[in-house]
Amino acid sequence: MAAGHSTTTLIFMRHTCCCIALFSLLLVGCPQTEPPPHSDPPLDANLNLAEPAVVEPAVVAPAVVAPAAAEPAVVEPATVEPAAVEPAAVEPAIVEPVPAEAGAAENWISLFDGESTAGWSMPVYGGDGEIDVRDGNLVIGRGEMMTGIRYEKEFPTVNYEIRYEARRTNGYDFFAACTFPVKESFCTFVNGGWGGGLTGLSSLNGFDASENETGTYFEYRDNVWHRFRIRVTEEMIQVWITAQDRERNWGEEESVIELEIGENEVGTRYEVERYKPLGFTTWNTEGQLRNIEYRMIE
Repeated sequence: MAAGHSTTTLIFMRHTCCCIALFSLLLVGCPQTEPPPHSDPPLDANLNLAEPAVVEPAVVAPAVVAPAAAEPAVVEPATVEPAAVEPAAVEPAIVEPVPAEAGAAENWISLFDGESTAGWSMPVYGGDGEIDVRDGNLVIGRGEMMTGIRYEKEFPTVNYEIRYEARRTNGYDFFAACTFPVKESFCTFVNGGWGGGLTGLSSLNGFDASENETGTYFEYRDNVWHRFRIRVTEEMIQVWITAQDRERNWGEEESVIELEIGENEVGTRYEVERYKPLGFTTWNTEGQLRNIEYRMIE
């Protein structure tokens, strides 16, 4: 059985070798043939050839290039040296004493508020007129003889000025006589006595204004305001008067009394004793006063 199988295998191998040899001879012995040239296939008349698509070139929008944001330049602030300022030399304020001729309103102190008789009293002389405040004015009514008012508060005795405005509204005698201190004594300024025009100091060396060197005449018109200013120093008593004209305009201030005290004896009449240290009186006359003020001087 084994011998038969070997014989079959040997015959197959021989047959295979013969086939291979024959195929090799055919490859070597046969001439090579060139392939036929390429030719396009025949066009079919019924064949619809599509037109080549026309491709429009794409419009490319130019790229918008945003400008680069510039970084702000960092500027270092310049260092400024502070200017050296020399302090201004301040001169010490020099306060001048108030001269008598000056009218610095802030230095004046009011003695009458224009509404009441606060700070004043009404001594009784006998036959006195009424004391009243009317339209902002202090009214000393007409009495049979003397009527007056006295200041009840402390008042200086020297180096001061007092000023006031007054008018005669009824009667014919003095209408705002002022009794005031003069150092250790007192004196009275009379305005419009003895019939309406006598002006002077009473008393001086025991003599009334009508009899001493200060007596003078001044024309006082009824119902017209007059401004009086009295100045008292260690050496002198001085008085000025300013009158309104018929159009009620103030005129020039006029000096009416310049008394050097010296050896003169300054005093008062007995009728005004009750109006010391500071008072205003009328004699059988109505007078009105306003803007009563005083100030200290040097």
